[in-house]
Amino acid sequence: MIYSYCKKCQRDSLGEVCAGCGRRIPIAAQRDVWSVSSVPASDGRIWRSAFLAVLLAAALLFAVVLGLEAFADGSKVPALLSGPFPRLTAAMVPLGMAVVFLFLALQGREVNVYTLEQKGAHLTTWHAPQKWRSWARLQSADPGKNQKQQDGSIMHRSQDRHIRWEDVQAVQYKQNRSEIFLYHTPHCAPLILKLPADEYELAAAYVNKYCKGK
Repeated sequence: MIYSYCKKCQRDSLGEVCAGCGRRIPIAAQRDVWSVSSVPASDGRIWRSAFLAVLLAAALLFAVVLGLEAFADGSKVPALLSGPFPRLTAAMVPLGMAVVFLFLALQGREVNVYTLEQKGAHLTTWHAPQKWRSWARLQSADPGKNQKQQDGSIMHRSQDRHIRWEDVQAVQYKQNRSEIFLYHTPHCAPLILKLPADEYELAAAYVNKYCKGK
């Protein structure tokens, strides 16, 4: 949704017209804001990344141990391969995924708030203020990040990500999934704008205005 800030009334209004004075707000003072609630444990992208990471770690351990044995005494390699070591290495995968499931389950539900404005795109993630939810995200449970919301509830500010439009190197629009990927140099992973279906076209037009041709 488009929100506008009126300097004269010093207030935010929904839409392009100030609800206080009726003045049309300049485009520079307008921003597109929406929120998406999600459960990390149900995110297939996270599970795929975790599986690949655990599988890679198991394969790397197997290769390192096998290489060291071959370098030290090659005659022991057949015994190593016929012993329990390959099975123990393979068991790392389900064990690692069980640990991932535990961490994701403890994270619970989170709310991602996205903002597109004149300078760039911003993502703020909130979750309930329980300490274990922060620890499951490998973050400190800093009570200073607990903030009171408009409805009176208390939420914990988990993370902030920002990207300036001039730093965007490429944009990928995925309308069928209601997602927009903003690729930029400082981070390996893109900033993914996850949108409700009815908000996609507005956000895509906003991004294209600043990232045309990218």
